[in-house]
Amino acid sequence: MNIVRTFNLFLFTISFLGNLSAQEPRELDGGGVRVLQLMRVENGTRRYADALPSLLKMLNEQTSGRFDVDPLYISELTDERLFENPILYINCDDQPNLEFPQEEKDALRRYMEQGGFVYLDAGIKASFLGRDLGHSYAAWEERPEVRELFSQVYPEKSFLPLPRNHEIFRTFFKGLPKNEDLKIKQDQKRLPETVLTFVEQEKWPQGTYSFVGLKVKGRLACVASPICAMGWGKDEFGAWIPPISFRIRESAENFDQELKLASFAGNTYEVTREDGLKDVIYSVEGQRPLWVQEPNGRWRIFKYYTGEEISNYAHAFYARLGMNVFLYAFLN
Repeated sequence: MNIVRTFNLFLFTISFLGNLSAQEPRELDGGGVRVLQLMRVENGTRRYADALPSLLKMLNEQTSGRFDVDPLYISELTDERLFENPILYINCDDQPNLEFPQEEKDALRRYMEQGGFVYLDAGIKASFLGRDLGHSYAAWEERPEVRELFSQVYPEKSFLPLPRNHEIFRTFFKGLPKNEDLKIKQDQKRLPETVLTFVEQEKWPQGTYSFVGLKVKGRLACVASPICAMGWGKDEFGAWIPPISFRIRESAENFDQELKLASFAGNTYEVTREDGLKDVIYSVEGQRPLWVQEPNGRWRIFKYYTGEEISNYAHAFYARLGMNVFLYAFLN
């Protein structure tokens, strides 16, 4: 039978489409939409343990959607409750691996064919990051473990990049955060100008990010992204956690020639760009990447910015993006 979306579907849809604005949260009979989260190691360590509950709470506070703020944790994809809930969230960094027995791969395929939606957070991970769980980087292809898994689940299909104008990026929130989203005074700058320019033009244009997706029966049934959960957490006082820094690319006169001639003892990594070409990242294992050689022949260094304003902006972006994904998942 198809995934059961009947509970609260009518109420949710009428409320959401009839009032696309934030309002006071209210209780619905049944507790709202329940999101499944895969945790293959019960009581295992999670870096962003409170991220998903925090995001679901924000969804209830800032939109007319109604979600149960307590995810339902399952340890196997053969759990019968998989087919009773419409959305499955998997933080790929939290899993010991992405190798599943055949019966779980079969269950995953049935789930998507019967209307389920799968969100693979950290399903994109640039190779130079290694085991680093604290950085997000825009690459335009799924991580190898995800590719291997889905080649067995759907050998006839492939993940494809989502275009910047895809509905998932504007289901509810549109564009980049504004001052009012950050709760700062209007006369304060949101970000240093060099950082803001890079964010608007290259990092997150129009509030979008690097996502790839897989369609089943003509419907987007699975998406993968760089890690976004790091931007969803709040502490008991409502402050964003953990602090997030920005990595941007900068250039200057004679940079190209100087970087070409620079002595370098680390490794190089190829990362797929939005245009399908490859950037070459220069990085030392265990450290932040240093510079990049772009396919147009330009060389740029990576520069890192920190501070409360930077962190708040990043959190606001990731939270808005995450809420858009879960609302899209339910409505589609």
